[in-house]
Amino acid sequence: MKAKAQRFKFAPLVILISGLCTSCTVSDYFNSGTNVQKESINVEQANQQIAQAKAAEQARLELEKQQQAEAKIVELMGNQPIQFYSTLAKIYAAREFSPIWQDESAKKKFLHEYAGLVASGISIRAAISLDAISVTPVEEIQHDILLTDAFLSYMYYTKKVPSLAQNWLYSQNSYKADKPEDELIELWLTAVQNNQNLDFVNILSASNHLYQETLQYISNSLAMTDKEKSSTILYKLALNAQRLRIIPSFENGIFVNIPSYQLNYYRDGKLVLNSRVIVGKEARKTPVMYSKLSNLVVNPPWHVPNTILTKDIVPKLARDPGYAERASLEIFDSKGNKISAYSVNWSQYVNSKSVPFRIRQKAGDDSALGRFKFNMPSSDAIYLHDTPNRSLFNKTSRALSSGCVRVSKSDELASVLLKEAGWSMDKKQRVLASKKTTSVPIQSDNPVYLYYVTTWIENGKVQTLPDIYGYDKLSAPNYINWNTVQKYL
Repeated sequence: MKAKAQRFKFAPLVILISGLCTSCTVSDYFNSGTNVQKESINVEQANQQIAQAKAAEQARLELEKQQQAEAKIVELMGNQPIQFYSTLAKIYAAREFSPIWQDESAKKKFLHEYAGLVASGISIRAAISLDAISVTPVEEIQHDILLTDAFLSYMYYTKKVPSLAQNWLYSQNSYKADKPEDELIELWLTAVQNNQNLDFVNILSASNHLYQETLQYISNSLAMTDKEKSSTILYKLALNAQRLRIIPSFENGIFVNIPSYQLNYYRDGKLVLNSRVIVGKEARKTPVMYSKLSNLVVNPPWHVPNTILTKDIVPKLARDPGYAERASLEIFDSKGNKISAYSVNWSQYVNSKSVPFRIRQKAGDDSALGRFKFNMPSSDAIYLHDTPNRSLFNKTSRALSSGCVRVSKSDELASVLLKEAGWSMDKKQRVLASKKTTSVPIQSDNPVYLYYVTTWIENGKVQTLPDIYGYDKLSAPNYINWNTVQKYL
């Protein structure tokens, strides 16, 4: 009888260790009217332990399944150039290794876009992938896996290139592939499941009509010309096509093609304003970027950036502190107190990278920013503005600024934006005359695109601009297989 009681006492422990019972089983056991001392067992803790054990077992099974899928990918692909083994294994295991690229139209569209990317020379890895796709029989699953591997890279590229264009599109082999976000992959796989793969691929394609025209011209040229002799111009066209990818067709917004020295403002597809501009000099290039106008400042003061302060202003003050008054400069110490330029030994800060003073130029007609400043969020503190040096707009080469964009017709641009904000032209003139600094929120959606394109196709003709920053000087890289590009482009 004693032995039977002991065996019964250990029954709850056996149940817990087994991990096979449900939460209800544990609860029912202790509510069944037995003589077990319930206080010796924490039911909630037991349930948690069982749940954890189940989760651990599920994780183990999923890991085992993933490892088996990865092993199969390795077995299938051998020495093929694969970038995303783990992701491919997960995708194809869920499909029991059935092919994804069943829609020939989606496949053709993707390979057309991908061939354009390869022709630009920004990724040797993409060139290798396209060659591998080209020589692998289309009926084999390996061909499908290579397509998906390349498409994962392409998805990452299309989503990141607008913000990383300056790093990726201005030198050879500068794009480094990475896995796209899981949410984007799931959206694509859902589209595939719903027979909408082509729609998804089209969404990722560039909408700019100049981009499409340029790719088509390259395709036609490959079929008609000596690829070796024409490779340099085709490469430059392909590279500039990728630069066009980051901007939409010219419907709405402010567009500044940096080497053109021109600003174009479009509303509803109509050109509202064309203006000459001054852009950054070679040493202080205007960056490629996308932003939106946030506010317009009438009679703006100029807060001198540190680079200009250390390289330009300090040497002038070291030679002549009286320059501060002539240039309407206000000097503030680290505590914000306004001080005289004559109270500082400026020579000790010549060639220094930092200065313990803040300098502001007063608003006025002689201000470096002129009468208007057009602000937009920018990590480089880049904006559009007026300038008192009007004669500079008559120069042919206008890479003269410290990075910001000076607008010749800033008064006209300001008038358009102020009218949208409810200002009359009479109010504008009164505020200008008052010399009072006034900030006005921008009412309409005004995207700003600063881009750099020197060679493109428009209406069937090659258009060229001076390569003012030397971004196009490199010849076509030898890893571009123009025969493969022609096959898909």
